[in-house]
Amino acid sequence: MLNSCVIMIEHVFFVDDDFPTNFYHEIIGKKSGVVKKMTSFLSSKEALNYFERIHNGEPLMVPQVLFLDLNMPELNGWDFLDSFRDLKLETKPAIYVLSTTITATDKKRFSDDILVEEALQKPLTEEVLKSILIKCDAMT
Repeated sequence: MLNSCVIMIEHVFFVDDDFPTNFYHEIIGKKSGVVKKMTSFLSSKEALNYFERIHNGEPLMVPQVLFLDLNMPELNGWDFLDSFRDLKLETKPAIYVLSTTITATDKKRFSDDILVEEALQKPLTEEVLKSILIKCDAMT
């Protein structure tokens, strides 16, 4: 049970090319009661464009948490991370890879990547969101 003094996660991004998955994760976010605002992107390229706009000075809100799928067409999760890293944003979200398949090689690569907080198996659960909230609160 969350302590009543713990803040909410202000803004979460879901980046996954599968609409039903994003929809489900938004339901979990609402049901958890710990997420204030959620935005879903059906392509990592679209999400990257959002961050490029911030990089170029547009005053857009940076999410606290970003859930990133690995296997997407056009620009996969690895490519997104490489491009995101190049933006050198002042404020960055905590990035959690959320995938159905995470190999031992992937886990090693994530552990070496300072952008990725953790690699998680789909589907997202309320418990995971609440544990991330506690981590975010500990960082503030």
